[in-house]
Amino acid sequence: MSVDARRAGEAIASSAPDLARLWRNTRAQSSPDVWPGLLDGIADDWFLRVGEALEQGRDPALVWPGLAGIVRFDPRDRDRSLAEIDGEWNAFQAVLGGACDALGCGEDVREWMARALVIARSGSRTLDEGGGPRGIVVVWSLSGLASARRPGHDAGRP
Repeated sequence: MSVDARRAGEAIASSAPDLARLWRNTRAQSSPDVWPGLLDGIADDWFLRVGEALEQGRDPALVWPGLAGIVRFDPRDRDRSLAEIDGEWNAFQAVLGGACDALGCGEDVREWMARALVIARSGSRTLDEGGGPRGIVVVWSLSGLASARRPGHDAGRP
């Protein structure tokens, strides 16, 4: 017997801080030269919102647009930043997969989470171009200095 979406979502939402810590550890092991992770500022919110949306039976497409937090980005090396962000989504996938295994989630829950991840991964590819949720602030790292802007709010780049 597998855990239903409501119970799985409740468990994930209540464990969001622990799952975020596990994500940080997983991410650091796969990319130890990048600290903190570029998506570090949305990790806690990601797990909380995934859990809440799953528990409430909402569409997984609504998780990404509802996120809030800070995403770091190096405009000097867009390709490396995007590759790092993609790797960090792999760490989210691994942590959610482990949570599903631990909870005994059914295929429907796993597919729901996979869809939420695909949408977020895809959406994060436009963060440096002003795309992304209104609640995400992109912090541009330039020579140790940072300037922040909300995607879609400023036409120019720092």
